[in-house]
Amino acid sequence: MSTTPTASGYLDDSGAVVFPRRLPMSREQAWAAVTDPARTARWIGPWSGDPASGTVQLTMTAEDGDPVDGVEVVTCEAPGLLVVRTGPGGWLLTVRIEGDDDEAVISLEQDIADAESASSIGPGWEYYLDRLVEAEAGRDPEALSFEPDYYPGLAEHYRALLGG
Repeated sequence: MSTTPTASGYLDDSGAVVFPRRLPMSREQAWAAVTDPARTARWIGPWSGDPASGTVQLTMTAEDGDPVDGVEVVTCEAPGLLVVRTGPGGWLLTVRIEGDDDEAVISLEQDIADAESASSIGPGWEYYLDRLVEAEAGRDPEALSFEPDYYPGLAEHYRALLGG
C-alpha cells in the first residue's frame, strides 16, 4: 500500500480537506463498509448503540489502549451521506459515497483548523482509509504501519496543505 497523500485540498474553499478512496463495489456495499459495525471493526473499530438515538460508541481498535469515543450521528442518508461529530473538540466529519454498481468513491471531509493539526489529522485519515481499502479487499489492515509510514511520513505534506 502506498502512503502517497490523497487529499484533494479544500472543498468549495470551506476549509474542508477531502480524503477520497475508490472501491470496486456498489454504493450500497461501500455504505455497509462504513456503517455496519462488523465491517467497521475490520478497519477502524466496532461501534455499539442505537444510531436512531443519535449517538453510538466507537472503539478505536487501531489506537493504543482501544479508546472508546462517543459519535453523534448528525445526518444519515443511506447510501450516500453520513455526517458525524466526534473526536477532540467535536470534529464534524462528512462521509459521501458516490458511484454505481461497479465502483464506489468514498470521500471523507473534515474542516481542519490549522497546519499543525493537519500534520497529524491528515496522516491519520490516510491510514484509516487505507485500512478500509485493505479490509474490503480481503487483505490484512494490520500490515499497514502508522509510524513511520503515515506519521511522520505524510505530516509535512498536510502541514503545507494548510499553509504551514
